[in-house]
Amino acid sequence: MPVVTVASREHPRLRELLLAVADAVAGALGLGAGQVIALATPAPLSVTSGDAASAAEASEPRPSGGWAVVTVHGSDRGEPATTRACDAAARAAADWSRSAGVEFEGVWCEWQRPR
Repeated sequence: MPVVTVASREHPRLRELLLAVADAVAGALGLGAGQVIALATPAPLSVTSGDAASAAEASEPRPSGGWAVVTVHGSDRGEPATTRACDAAARAAADWSRSAGVEFEGVWCEWQRPR
């Protein structure tokens, strides 16, 4: 059973993001209802390297536009399946960001196998 973690800014519609990503991964892997778990890892602020210089001019570093980081934890299913799942998860997160009015600079997705 794949477990998906989504690190993103908090949002009132975060549950929708988790459902969209879980459903996208399940669909890409041919899994049914209840066979993918998704959980949120709140990332309320992100900055970019070099923001310390701008902090001298302002009271705080400028927040970046933010990235959604999606990690799928699961057993080895082969490269084609894991690539499909990651691509589907990234598309689902990007689609959600547009519909929710959340600006992501991008979505990073990776598949991690257990050790």
